[in-house]
Amino acid sequence: MLTESHNFTEQSIVIVGVGLIGGSIAAAVRLRFPECHVIGIGRNPNRLKLATERGLLTEWSDQISAATIPDGSLAIVCLPVGQIAGAVRQLVDADCKLVTDAGSVKACVYEALDDASRGRFIGSHPIAGSEHTGFENADADLFVNRMCVVTPVNAATSDTERIVGFWKSIGSTVQQMSPDAHDRVLALTSHLPHIVAAVMSGCVAAELLPFTGTGFRDTTRIAAGSANLWTSILLGNATHCVASIDAAESLLQKFREAITTGDAATLESLLEMSAQRRRTL
Repeated sequence: MLTESHNFTEQSIVIVGVGLIGGSIAAAVRLRFPECHVIGIGRNPNRLKLATERGLLTEWSDQISAATIPDGSLAIVCLPVGQIAGAVRQLVDADCKLVTDAGSVKACVYEALDDASRGRFIGSHPIAGSEHTGFENADADLFVNRMCVVTPVNAATSDTERIVGFWKSIGSTVQQMSPDAHDRVLALTSHLPHIVAAVMSGCVAAELLPFTGTGFRDTTRIAAGSANLWTSILLGNATHCVASIDAAESLLQKFREAITTGDAATLESLLEMSAQRRRTL
């Protein structure tokens, strides 16, 4: 599925971390803008070579340096949340003029940057993904019709427009928010669902799995995601995640009380409220 791309002006994109998201960004750019250079940077040369052989990258390097970043490049950091700020600082030290990311937590990244790095960084969060990992699962249409939140903080209008334009060029719709507002909302819409899916999956012993049906599979699918990645996300957004757990506990307690007391009217009302919310989605 190709999207309109007449406003795309990037000549080179640097992707730090060529996994599922980084690989999908690379695939999206290579499909739509084959003249654009896509440079992948990571720790594993063998993986980067394979990504290049598969057509996702035009060049690769295992180092962030001025020599590996063409002038005028837009850099996108696609690493676990706890590693993003360090990579941004390295890119700025290598004289990269504009850096964004794809992490699902924003405030902690800004807080970890010094003034020089913060001045060249505009956070992004494409709300798209999969329980699968690795560039082998890259999807050139992963971002089509998916929202990307952009969180400029005292950024130049031209830089913000450049970041917004990039995400739109690969199919996303864009919403601008403050970093803290983003983290508060995503704690409920993204991070809590993963916590709840993990809890549900953890409640069922291995010997009971043959008795599960599509409901269990559907509601626990995301629990199969990377534990390392999600540890970084949840700890990076700890305050808002705890608040979302509190909200879930409060609602769960209402279900408990209705079931314990045999209050069919309240139970039906709770279920209908949730059903209507899901139908709206």
